[in-house]
Order: sequence, then structure tokens, then C-alpha cells
Amino acid sequence: MKKMKTVSLFILFLLVFSGCDTFLDTVPDNRTELDTADKISQLITSAYPKSNYALVANAMVDGMVPAKGLSPRAGYSYYDINEDAYYWRDPRSTSTGSPDDFWTSCYTAIATANHALAEIERQGNPKELSSQRSEALLCRAFAHFLLVNLFAKTYEPGGANDAPGIPYADKPETVVLANYTRQSVAEVYARIEDDLETALQNPPLEATFKVPAYHFTAKAAHVFASRFYLYKGEYQKVIEHTTQVVPTPTRAPGGNVALTDAANVWATGNFASYKTWGTVSDEIRQAFRAAEGKHNFLLTETYSNLNRSWTCQYVTPSSSIPSGVNITGGYWPFRSVYNTSYSDAYFQVKFSEYFFYTTTDSGLPMIMFPFIRAEEALLNRIEAEIHLDMFDAAINDLNVYYRQRAGATTTVSSAYNETTMVLSQTKINNYYRTAVADTYLKTYNAFGAASWNDDKIALMLTLLDTRKAEYIHEGYRWFDILRYKIPVNHLDRDNQLHTLLPDDLRRVWQIPETAIGFGLEPNPR
Repeated sequence: MKKMKTVSLFILFLLVFSGCDTFLDTVPDNRTELDTADKISQLITSAYPKSNYALVANAMVDGMVPAKGLSPRAGYSYYDINEDAYYWRDPRSTSTGSPDDFWTSCYTAIATANHALAEIERQGNPKELSSQRSEALLCRAFAHFLLVNLFAKTYEPGGANDAPGIPYADKPETVVLANYTRQSVAEVYARIEDDLETALQNPPLEATFKVPAYHFTAKAAHVFASRFYLYKGEYQKVIEHTTQVVPTPTRAPGGNVALTDAANVWATGNFASYKTWGTVSDEIRQAFRAAEGKHNFLLTETYSNLNRSWTCQYVTPSSSIPSGVNITGGYWPFRSVYNTSYSDAYFQVKFSEYFFYTTTDSGLPMIMFPFIRAEEALLNRIEAEIHLDMFDAAINDLNVYYRQRAGATTTVSSAYNETTMVLSQTKINNYYRTAVADTYLKTYNAFGAASWNDDKIALMLTLLDTRKAEYIHEGYRWFDILRYKIPVNHLDRDNQLHTLLPDDLRRVWQIPETAIGFGLEPNPR
């Protein structure tokens, strides 16, 4: 029986030089024989990133401020990461939660997927391993997708996209110091699409897994596909994939989508249910990270200081927290907490850290991170509908979303009002009347928005602000800032303004020094 090859030397070198001494203790032993479907399945459980991007991305976005009365602290890597990200500097730290750490984590996941795929191919791609093959392809595609959107210039639908992307690793490396080159962004997207479309021919079913939320099921795969085609600008495909997950709502003329409509039934059963979770922070955290939660389509255990970042020196102020009245005239149902030790530092209750002890007195902070949630399917479809000028369809979907996210009072569980909270084009236009006249969409012309009419601009602002609220502290806003050329303003402690404009080179994360040392071209600065 053929034995599993040793792990990618490219990844191994990155980890050795970044100080990760436990790598060979955590990846599959290179003496393991992948002689059963169960062993291959077990291997693929390690093909998901064990780090997340949120610690860095959260600090880079709009709406962040210096915490009042708090001096920078030395000796904590996540403080350095938070400060460098806030000023859009290349990071000093390569520690947990840094760009370097995320790069390494993704390529480690890719290496694992490649070993599984190589063994499946060696066995002749048998039908009984088709689910494992699809899962491994999805893992490989997803990790590359995250990397290319953070460490390379943003994909422009219809553009040349010939800027350096990232290496697309599709084979287990067997030689020392192999040549690694950055393929273009367009080439990386094409490789991702190949893997994605191959996997979607036979997507893994939920019944395949003991805990579906920890794997790429069919519904997670379709939502990933919808995100990929959204970024690629193929909007009809976005609708096709999301409709595999979310029913299409209908609306009575001049009215709302009925409570009994299939789309509303789906949203009620699959959205993160803040209205029923109550206001007890620990209970919300447990519900948000629960593997059995229907909202968690892809939930991954990550080594992360994210939950400690609420005490860092650059924070989310009360003005940036989605609370109070939203566009419907109703109230957001989210629970937010004021950190009394750090002036004007707020966080929305989502994450909880659990400490994994590796010795009796040391260990690793861990966070269950939702890479894909149910809400994304609906929000992706709304964005695609707006791009396709399907305004009525977008408004229907927005009303489905806000039925779950608006209540009549500040009480979290308060009911949605069927009369006053219904969105219409007129209501949306009135809400964004001032913004539409002078918006970044017109100024920086993302997706040709300078030529859009006011209805379309108001709808897109609604979608972007809605996603900003839904995903606060999860890092997703950074991807929208990149794609929609949103400028970011940050004040320093002396009240001086720092601005990150759409053409600023610092919007692209820098390639890790260890990878540059092995021949990869750095991003320009």
C-alpha cells in the first residue's frame, strides 16, 4: 500500500521559520497509510484553515477609533497586530491572527487537501470516494479564494486581472526548494473555478458527516459558489447557486412577502436567531458558535486571539455598532456590550474563547469561526439582483432579511411590524437621499456605479450597510471595502486624519517575508 507523502515542503519551511514548532505534531503522520475511506475522510478534516482573518480585517475597516484613555501595551502580539492593521502597516508580528499566520494556515489546509486528492487519484477516483474528492476540492478552492482576495489585487469583473496573484498549489510537493511563482489573479480565479465546478458535480451531502457544520456540505458549497461568482461578476450564476439554498420569495402587489412564504419560512429556520436567543451574553455566544445551529453552514475551529481584541487600543465605538433603529424604522435585535475598562469600546456578542491546554499551564486560545453563514446566501442574491437591475426581486429579498432583523421596540425579541417596517423603493430612496447625492460609489466608480440611477445606488448602499451590520466583527466588511472601492478614514490619538483611498497599495496584504525569501514577488509598497 502506498504511504502518504510528507507534507508540502513549501509550507513546512514557512512554519519552521515562523516559529511553529508543533506543526509536525498536528498534521497527519507521514507514516499513515491512507488505505480506507475513513482515513481519507479523517485527513480532510485538517483541510480547513485553523486561523481566521478577522483580527486584522476588523481593525482595517471604517468606523474604528482609538480607545479613549488607553495607552498602547507592550508584550502582547495581538496589540501590535491591532495597531499595525489600524494604520494599514505591514505587520510586525507573525503571531496568531496575523496575515502571515493566516497565509500559513491556508496553505497548510491546501497541502492536506492535496494529499487526500493525490491518494484518491492514485486509487483511480473510485465512486465510493467521490464525496471525499469533492470536499477536498472545495477546501483547496476556498483557501486559495481567501488568499487571493487578501494578498493580491482585487479581481475586477471585465478587467485584465493580470496583477500577481498567489501560487495555486495543486500537488503535494516532493522536492526541496521547488520554484514557486505567483500566477496572475485571473489565472488563480480560473483554477478556483475549475476545482469548484468539479466539486459541484457531486457535492458532499449533509448525511455524509456526523457534524455537517464542520464540513463543506452541498449548501455550503453553493453559498461559496455564489460568493465566488459575485466577486467574478457573473450575477446570474450567483442567483442560480443561492436559489439552490434559499427559495425565491413572492410579494403581493404593493404589499410584503407573506410570513408563510417559503423564503420567510427558510429564513426563520436558518438565520442566526437573535430574537429568540435573548440578552444573556454567554447564552448568545453558545448559540452563535453551536455546530447544530442552522445558521452555521461552515464552522471551523481556529487558533485565534479574536475574543481578546475587544481590549485592544483601536476599537469599535458605539456609533459603529448596529443598534437602535435601522432602515425599516424597526430596531436591530443584536446584543452589544460596552467594555467598561476601555472607554467607548463596544463589541457585539458573538464569539467566545475556549482555552485548549497543551501543558498543565499553557495552551492555545481557540475560537469557533463561521466562514460561511446562512445569511450570506440571501445577501449575495440581493447584491446580484441589484447588479442585474432586478430591483423588485432585491426588495423582496431585503424584506425577507429584515423580518428577522427588525423589531418594534428596543426589546430584542420584539415583533416585526407588517405595516410600518416593509421596505419599498421609495422608503429606501428617502433613507439614502443625502448619501446618494455624494457617495463613494459615484466618486470611485466601482462596477461602473457613476452611471447608475438613484434607485440602484440607494439599493446597493442598503445592501452594503446591511452586510456591514450583519457581519460586524467577522472581518467580512474588509472584502466589501476592497470590491466597492470604499475609502477608509481613521483618526490617530492626536486627532489627525489618516485615509486609505481605493488606489492605495496598502489595501493588499503583504506576502510573508518567509515566502518572499523562497522567491515569491512581494506586493508593491
